[in-house]
Amino acid sequence: MAFWVFLVIVSFMTLIYKYITSKLLDDLKNIHTISLFSILLGIITKQGGKDKYYSNYKKYFENDGIVKIWKRHRRICNPAFKALPIHLFVDTGLKLMRVLEKIDDKPVEIRDLLQRFTLDTLGKVAFDFDFNNLGNPNNIYVKTYNKVHEFIVNPLRFVFPIDYIPGIRQQTFSHFNKLIGLFKEIIKKKHEAIAAGKSNGDLLEYMIKNNDDQMLSDSELRYNLAVFMMAGHNTTLNALTAILYLLSIHKDVQEKAREEILRILGDNLTPSIEQQNSLKYLNMIINESFRLYPPVPSIFRELTEDLKFKNSVIPAGTIIELFLYGMHHSPKIWNNPEKFLPERFENQHTGENNFWMPFGYGYRMLV
Repeated sequence: MAFWVFLVIVSFMTLIYKYITSKLLDDLKNIHTISLFSILLGIITKQGGKDKYYSNYKKYFENDGIVKIWKRHRRICNPAFKALPIHLFVDTGLKLMRVLEKIDDKPVEIRDLLQRFTLDTLGKVAFDFDFNNLGNPNNIYVKTYNKVHEFIVNPLRFVFPIDYIPGIRQQTFSHFNKLIGLFKEIIKKKHEAIAAGKSNGDLLEYMIKNNDDQMLSDSELRYNLAVFMMAGHNTTLNALTAILYLLSIHKDVQEKAREEILRILGDNLTPSIEQQNSLKYLNMIINESFRLYPPVPSIFRELTEDLKFKNSVIPAGTIIELFLYGMHHSPKIWNNPEKFLPERFENQHTGENNFWMPFGYGYRMLV
């Protein structure tokens, strides 16, 4: 028994050592991260607590210039999300409709279907690439992306460095290399298309065209595409799933939304800006869904001055966590907070809506 305990301890320490000293792929270097080892070290040395981690990470980012880099990236990327043409979304939406028509009155595993739809949509919107997840979920591009995504969200990585186990590491890097190669080729072809005067209106095209004085290198463009895909996939999937679930159990709301869409759009399935703004009730549904199921459940902020709270004073420099989910469900703020009532957003200037912040708040909110 002692031998096996010794063997497990030696194996674990070896993995930890490899985790610290192991070399990364060239294309994964200079990507700023906080290692699992640094988190474990904080726990072991009893330096835990979210405020401690936040302070350490904030200091790390500021010392390394990450804040300046982030501001530069956001200055280019943020306007792009307001300029994306609607046809990029409509094309994939019509493809989803054709898939649903073939199912014909059979039960639908909607989350799986929306996962495929979301990947196809993000690919078209981000860099005009069709993953064809709806048509062929087993193609090499989809399988590679899914492997990388599964690796990133695998909860075991937060307690044990499984990706450094011999065999798993090589396999993981192989998937990363394939996805990086795909992004490189896409960026290269986008430069060529822009030089030839071709335009699609996707995010990558916008970033390249508005990249004055080469503020973003091709590597940084690739990082932004990767972040957009990885961060946007699950949040968009969850949001769509929640909305469809709410519509399925509130038939009256569903009928009212359908009537509005047919009345305003008619046979034109690609709405203009004016038509989008006229879909008042549909936007109320979306806002109410985000209230009930906010994509960002909480955010952290550092107080810049003393804050008086009841009979106490929270000193400046304290890290506080704002529980947005709790705020969205508080009966002190909302009438019948657990009920799905899209009409509560009919007047955007009510006191309730001042506390609606599903994507965070301030200049660091989600784009």
